[in-house]
Amino acid sequence: MLKEQTSNTKQAAWVAVGSFFSFIVGIISPMILSRFLDKADYGTYKQVMYIYNSLLAVFTLGLPKAYAFFLPKYSLNYSRDVILKITNIFFILGLIFSLVLFWGAGTISSLMNNPDLKKALIVFSPTPFFLLPTMGLDAIYASFKRTKYLAYYVIFTRILTIAFIILPVILFSGNYIHAIVGFDIASLFTFFFALYLKSWPVKNENHQKSNLSYKEIFKFSLPLLYASLWGIIISSSNQFFISRYYGNQVFADFSNGFMEIPFTGMILGSISAILLPLISRIDRGNGFNEESLRIWLSALLKSAKILFPILIFCIFFAKTIMTCMYGDIYAQSSMFFIIKNISSLTHIIPVYPIILAIGKTKTYANVHMAIAFLIVTAEYIVCHYCDSVIYVAITSELCQFTKVWLMMMVIATYAKKTIMELIPFKPMFMLLFIAILASIPPFLFIQIVEINKFIALFLSLGIYMFNYYILCWVGKITYKDIFISLFSNKPKLLPILKILP
Repeated sequence: MLKEQTSNTKQAAWVAVGSFFSFIVGIISPMILSRFLDKADYGTYKQVMYIYNSLLAVFTLGLPKAYAFFLPKYSLNYSRDVILKITNIFFILGLIFSLVLFWGAGTISSLMNNPDLKKALIVFSPTPFFLLPTMGLDAIYASFKRTKYLAYYVIFTRILTIAFIILPVILFSGNYIHAIVGFDIASLFTFFFALYLKSWPVKNENHQKSNLSYKEIFKFSLPLLYASLWGIIISSSNQFFISRYYGNQVFADFSNGFMEIPFTGMILGSISAILLPLISRIDRGNGFNEESLRIWLSALLKSAKILFPILIFCIFFAKTIMTCMYGDIYAQSSMFFIIKNISSLTHIIPVYPIILAIGKTKTYANVHMAIAFLIVTAEYIVCHYCDSVIYVAITSELCQFTKVWLMMMVIATYAKKTIMELIPFKPMFMLLFIAILASIPPFLFIQIVEINKFIALFLSLGIYMFNYYILCWVGKITYKDIFISLFSNKPKLLPILKILP
């Protein structure tokens, strides 16, 4: 058997590598499609993805995280049975999801005020049946500390997906329907590959039937379903209001810019994948012990060290990034990009895996319900009394901040700590200050000097990284702890770490 990676940082790093290639589908394909499709066709394609991702939260029932919750609680010989029971539920849910898209395509297209959406959804409808049974693979491999192989799977399937999406459009001058058909085909290949990989980590074990019942599975996941139902409203309300009241061309501007940068999902997703089974294994139901607190603070600081400098750079250079990615006609997307990245500074707190690990799924659902009512009411008022779509985006993110704060109050109560004790404000503020200071010189430079936008972006990035490196030495911000964890089994590389702050 290949030697397993055991360091939590290494496991998170492998998950992050896989998440980076998810970025290829999420970012690179829109970059290409926005250049080869007209705005109306591109807006329709993005609406299909929006509908799928919105309904996905409902039809997964919170089950992907059930693997990470239950597997650490059972010995290896029961693992295959646990995996099979949860996967069987996904098959049924995937079939229902596909039928809903197929039969409901006309209703959805009327609701979204886009007649082209009906045909697009019918063509896309097989995809949920193929993709839902693949869900939870990250939780399985994180539980068995085999995330390296998860990264290989993600890299292969994401490259395959982007190839099938963009090649028909580029080579055969296809439209959004051709891109969706390519997505369907790639999903079929992903389906067969994922089913094999789900049982691979325990294929050599002596398999026995577990006493895990479907009732227990649903007891864990149903509150997550309720949270997901409210979460759909929270995450999609701005998209609905903008689609409904501003049209698909404005929606194209909004959808390109109003996104978390892929690195945010990479880091937070990798941390969540490791934290959930880890905290679930050590939690005793009586608050945070020293080990839980140490793991929490370590994860939070490491994510801040990585994400804060990236987010600040994106805020300062949003317009250049948007025009480089999507072209000059999407310069307006930069305002949405700035709003989303400012909000993401508060989203680095990994509340989701902790809430699940400590069993507070019912409270999690109640918080989402309250925020859903708040966000719909607030955005409805904004749409009727404010002319600019920018205010819809700002309102959305203020509500998201409220949600994070309420979650932190729940965790603090359970941990028997204050929020001030759970969030190291002083080092995090120092990280923000250094990142902002490092951004100012390159930002002023590109305002004064007129050069090619791609050259300006890369030159600004180089100046920013140099400034940030120097300021980290001055401010005594260290990155050695992250890299030592990654290369602890490669002593020849450790001397190189001396150049790090």
